[in-house]
Amino acid sequence: MTPTLRVVLVIGSFLTTYYVARKVRKGQIQIDHSLFWVLFSLFLLITSIFPEYLEHLTKFIGVYSLSNMVFLVIIFILLFKLFLNSIILSKLETKIESIVQEIALKELEEGKNDKE
Repeated sequence: MTPTLRVVLVIGSFLTTYYVARKVRKGQIQIDHSLFWVLFSLFLLITSIFPEYLEHLTKFIGVYSLSNMVFLVIIFILLFKLFLNSIILSKLETKIESIVQEIALKELEEGKNDKE
């Protein structure tokens, strides 16, 4: 792994952690959601300090270079997070739809009671 990539990963790790901590302090992100990003930045930091484990994985899988492997792993992790967010979003949309239907039924019943 080139020294430049290692420095970029370390800087990216610290910036990610700082940004997430700032958002948590402002109340713009929940702590349980921020855990993923803190772990992600920890992965970046460990990868930049100890790239040997990825070198072995790169040779085992047959990826051309270590840099490609780093980006492949990062893309995979982010796609996995995106999938989990899609699941959460679908559940929330279902809950919102159910709540809206309940409110509409209550207002409809109240409207009938007012007419009588």
